[in-house]
Amino acid sequence: MHPKQIVTSYFLIQAIGTAAWWGLLIAYPPSVKWFQPADWPVESLLSFWLADFVLIIAGSIIAAIGVLQQRDWAGHVVGVVAVTVWYPTLVCIAASIQTGEAWIASSMMVSMAGLSLAMATIHGKADQSPATIRVTAMKHSQAVLWTLGQTAIFWCVFRWVLPMGIVELDRYSGINGFEHAFQTPVSIGLFVAASCLGLWSGVTMAASGDGTPLPTATAPRLVIAGPYRFVRNPMAVAGIVQAIAVGWCLGSYAVIVYSLAGAVLWHIAVRPVEESDLRLRFGEAYNDYQRRVRLWIPRFHECVR
Repeated sequence: MHPKQIVTSYFLIQAIGTAAWWGLLIAYPPSVKWFQPADWPVESLLSFWLADFVLIIAGSIIAAIGVLQQRDWAGHVVGVVAVTVWYPTLVCIAASIQTGEAWIASSMMVSMAGLSLAMATIHGKADQSPATIRVTAMKHSQAVLWTLGQTAIFWCVFRWVLPMGIVELDRYSGINGFEHAFQTPVSIGLFVAASCLGLWSGVTMAASGDGTPLPTATAPRLVIAGPYRFVRNPMAVAGIVQAIAVGWCLGSYAVIVYSLAGAVLWHIAVRPVEESDLRLRFGEAYNDYQRRVRLWIPRFHECVR
């Protein structure tokens, strides 16, 4: 799919989704309590209606139209909407941190803010290539810093905010979690081990490939060093194990299912695109690497040198 179609579709979905959410709040007032701390007055959430309708709903529609029609001002509107969404997102996260509640709202907002920012990035580079994977050569230090920053944001969103939202949703749904002996220390140990693998993989990608793990700024060189000698996608393996460890620590079956669903989604939707891009750019070198190193299960006795 062309970047223009991706960005247009997303902003239309964002506008419709936000409008539908407000429709839920208006049609079923008790739903307000799902999205804000229990002791906050109803007006605290409902007072956002004007900002949401003008800046997010109308802004997203205008952005979608501008991108579809390739207007010169479209990029500015896309950027404004992407930045605007981050303000209520940070407000929601701050409220959740202070009160320990309203994680469902924080999860929804951080997802929307992250996707809006991704759309702004895709649109901003759409004139360079019709592909959604873009090669960006960087200096080693720049690539490492960008990778560490991306990793910190990714972990906060997918290993903290979203799981907390799922756990809160479990409580509203009456779904019980689980507990057992040594649950916390063992799950934390697993998380730390997976995090070390993730950091090793990301820094190796940056240092050896002069790029980042993000598809919008991917490495210009094929990376087969470090953990990539043993498994083709160590960052994906690390991320999945991290998420399972979080679900284990929280005692949430739903978070573990979320982790496994993410693995399936990555395998069927992201992996083929990445592999096609690598095959196109590196040809037989990548084909040989693919034959020698497994996708998911590490192989230590026949590592790539």
